[in-house]
Amino acid sequence: MFDVKKICRMETELTQFAKVHDNVYIVPEVFRIDAAALFKRLQIPVRAVMQDTWTAKEVWDIPIIKTKEATANFNERTALIILTTKPVPFIQTTFDFKVSGGTWTIPAFCISYDEAVAIYDRVMIKKFIQMYSEDKITGFTKHLTEVGERFSRGFTTMLDPRFHHLKFQAYDRRIIFKPTYNFNDTAIVIQGPIAYDNNYTVETFKLYRSIYPNVPIVVSTWQGEATNDFRKECRDNLIVLLENEPPKERGAFNVNMQLKSSLQGVKFVRENTSAKFVLKTRTDQRIDRFDFLVHFKNLLATFPPKDDKLNQRIIFLSEPMLNQFPFYYQDFLSFGHVEDISKLYSIPFYSEPGEMSYTSAHYKRMRKFVDKVLNDSHSLDYNSEFAQNPDRCKLKRLARKFCFPEMYISKTFYKQHIAPIDETKLPETSWKFAADYLILIDPEAILIDWFKYENKRYSANYNIGHQSAFSRWLGLLVNSSKVKT
Repeated sequence: MFDVKKICRMETELTQFAKVHDNVYIVPEVFRIDAAALFKRLQIPVRAVMQDTWTAKEVWDIPIIKTKEATANFNERTALIILTTKPVPFIQTTFDFKVSGGTWTIPAFCISYDEAVAIYDRVMIKKFIQMYSEDKITGFTKHLTEVGERFSRGFTTMLDPRFHHLKFQAYDRRIIFKPTYNFNDTAIVIQGPIAYDNNYTVETFKLYRSIYPNVPIVVSTWQGEATNDFRKECRDNLIVLLENEPPKERGAFNVNMQLKSSLQGVKFVRENTSAKFVLKTRTDQRIDRFDFLVHFKNLLATFPPKDDKLNQRIIFLSEPMLNQFPFYYQDFLSFGHVEDISKLYSIPFYSEPGEMSYTSAHYKRMRKFVDKVLNDSHSLDYNSEFAQNPDRCKLKRLARKFCFPEMYISKTFYKQHIAPIDETKLPETSWKFAADYLILIDPEAILIDWFKYENKRYSANYNIGHQSAFSRWLGLLVNSSKVKT
């Protein structure tokens, strides 16, 4: 997660750095359009990208040259911007280059791609604050300034205004307008290690508490995670804090950690509240849509399950991967009847370590078959040639061995509470599961914020080219009678 103070400092230092040096070279581990936009916005005189392995002659209108060619043009006003994939602890440093006649010690500014995007967004927010001031919208100026000072990527966007209107997101609506819903039949369980950077977990449950004052909220974390200050924040905001002992075996991709902390939270809700519904989410995620619980309950009321094996359908967030990995439904958020969600996380712990190494070794092969075999099924035409494709058997053999947490949880739940699984018909069974017992929605529909993937937050870059998971789920619902299992 971003260090807000570091981002603020980097913006100032980068601007000053550009004023001192007018012969700047970019040394990239990664170089994308957002970073190029930042350098242009700050009027940094980038002379070239210094790269010895790229074959292109330019990137984002900036020339690409070899290191040897660049060093021949070094002078006392030369500087480097080191564009890294991950943040580094230092901002400014120097690099020594051996050149004919001696050594050049070149000042360098180190910035990660995500930090560059964050600074760019911050610059754009400040630009719109100025526009509001120029338009004499004085009532909003104070609040917009506070947004600029607090700076949260949750209110920002990337470059394309067709997808997310920057002016709308730059303004933190929660300061002016925030509805309150006074029901108590729904609970929220927030599980996982506490996110302390920028008080992320605390600010998340404070937001939920302000919108839903009567909803039970449980933070289910691990022993040793909570500080005294965090415990006080929980008490002050009427949050139940569960400090669980970690399981002895974490499981592949920490799936057993998720199962235990989720189940303990849901178990508390079942035994100590009258809540009929429960939302399970994570400590490092935040939902910025105000009426998310209302939205979830309305979806359940609109789409009942096929039969009485479940009390209600279960809502998952989903990328549009229904036809790729069978039973691959995002595991980080689930909503449903408290009894159903309790069953979902009561499945046995994952105890097959060999599956994890198999998954890693064959991931590329799996994706290759996915792209080749399943591409024509995106239309949701179940009478397509996909049904007769000879490569399908290879895909099924691979799919049987894959056990990402998402797949393990949903597949095991299905076997225990819905029906036995024919391992030769995994894709069809997965589709029928979604059509009969699930509701799949898009992360963007509830404005979910997840700092694990900073550069994808509300990002046009992330959304372009992706189909709607909810739309494809509706297609499954309409066409489910065509799926033979």
